[in-house]
Amino acid sequence: MFSWQAAKVAVEAEGIYIGGWGLRNVFWPKRVDGHHGEFARQSRVNCDGYKADSSIASGQDRIEHVAAIQDWDADEERKLVRKLDARVLFPCCIIYFLAYLDRANMGFVNVLQAGKPSSFGETLQLKGADFNWAVSVTYFMVTVLLIPSNLLMKKFSGKFYFPVIMILWGTIVMCIGAVHSKAGLLAARFFLGVPESGVVPACIMYFSFWYKPHERAWRIGIFHAANSLASGVGGFLAVAIDHLNGKAGLESWRWLFIIEGAMPIVCAVPVHFLLLTFPEDSKALTERERYIAVNRFGRGATRKTDLTWDWPAFFNVMSRPSTYVFFVSYLCLLIVAVALGTFLPTILKVFAKFSSTKANEYSSSVYFVAIVVYAFWSWHSDWTRERIWHYIIPAAMAIPCFAIWTHVATQKSFGSMTPIQLYGLAYLGNMVSIAQPAALAYRTSTLYGASEQAIGGATAIASLSIASIIGPQIFPSTDAPWYLPGFAAASSTIAFTIISFASLPLWLLWEAKRRKAKTGHAMPLRAMEDAEHSTISAANLARLHEQKALEEKRALDPENPRHIEEIADTKS
Repeated sequence: MFSWQAAKVAVEAEGIYIGGWGLRNVFWPKRVDGHHGEFARQSRVNCDGYKADSSIASGQDRIEHVAAIQDWDADEERKLVRKLDARVLFPCCIIYFLAYLDRANMGFVNVLQAGKPSSFGETLQLKGADFNWAVSVTYFMVTVLLIPSNLLMKKFSGKFYFPVIMILWGTIVMCIGAVHSKAGLLAARFFLGVPESGVVPACIMYFSFWYKPHERAWRIGIFHAANSLASGVGGFLAVAIDHLNGKAGLESWRWLFIIEGAMPIVCAVPVHFLLLTFPEDSKALTERERYIAVNRFGRGATRKTDLTWDWPAFFNVMSRPSTYVFFVSYLCLLIVAVALGTFLPTILKVFAKFSSTKANEYSSSVYFVAIVVYAFWSWHSDWTRERIWHYIIPAAMAIPCFAIWTHVATQKSFGSMTPIQLYGLAYLGNMVSIAQPAALAYRTSTLYGASEQAIGGATAIASLSIASIIGPQIFPSTDAPWYLPGFAAASSTIAFTIISFASLPLWLLWEAKRRKAKTGHAMPLRAMEDAEHSTISAANLARLHEQKALEEKRALDPENPRHIEEIADTKS
């Protein structure tokens, strides 16, 4: 009889992460031998008699200890991770903050000097869906260049790649402040997608070189909190810059683009000196720190020595059902997140009838609150080693916001509700953004080696760029002031993303078992070959060869129990 848990443990013992829907460790780490989240030596035997080491509290931990030898203490590793947070996480947050500040400014400039000749729309004579397309057009180039941006970051390292794109997008944003027509705006926004294509996917891939899978959700959460901080700061910055209207003969929206475009150019140099290259060659780390940074990862880790591009790996990733299930489910979530992030000031001004200043300020407070929630919820996901429910719960919490807004729009009356109550629901609606770190941490844990991270990571982030094209279209000005189609679409889209995301463990297990039947290994062969060329200890390399030989024996003689026990012993 098929046992889900036994099958899951068996493939995770080879380094393949599956995940699941268990409720026991959603809010508290799984208890093992009386301790929460600590290791305890034990084994489980599945229905085929395969003895797999499950000395750990979760599959997330289990995969990190496949083919990994630790000859350093926990304090050394914690000290290294703190250094990585300062030299990897912190500068990436600066990059994303500045990039998102330059993306979110479109929502804020749209309400500056609203109804006056000096407004953004009046100055450029934007009509109908012109503004919506000005927001969306950037993401056509972002989508096309996602994989190339990852490959360039892998080739040159984040230390050199990120400062260059910061200077490029800052220059283009400043140029937007000089446009005088719709055509100029669309052209500038289109080319802005070239450098900005390398922000999110390349940063997420950069994390995979430095952080273990169970460390990523919190870091990705803090990284994503930078966009909430940017949206929050952007609202108050827009209110302040609005006072510059008419200064030097320029409208306030032009000042906003000039000031916010100059910021990444100025910050590019300090960011360069903060960032690290790769664990194998970073001069900012001591020899001991480099050794720990490389060897603390298990099989399937992303390394500098991995093959950067591999066509078989590309076709393998693109032929997996999980690639498309994740893409569609994440796309649905992000369409709502992007639409709300872009149009919340407009929704508050037109739908809830706030003033322009209040619309920007109240939108900012939603994003400031989200920073705290991002940090806590993503940290909690790492602490419990759980991903599925950390995606589903915040997504489900957003449904009441759009459902109630839909009801009000259907009635075309606030009824007993007040504008401030409608605004309060926006805090729940923004929970769609809080689900993102767990989703990306889950996805990066199911990709093995640099080639898969570059391809699969870019495919995942393609959801964001495509959502950034679709999202701005669901609240067209022609639907004002009630926006009924947009609110209804948001409610149903969130419901769909929950159902599709919950099916991912089934697809991942099916793919692992199919690889096992075909090649004798649940781990993709490209990742196994990359592991042999990685800069790791001689003992680790010898162990990889020994384990591979034993697994080949088992493939030739699967009924021999001696081979099964030998493989389990090598992994324990």
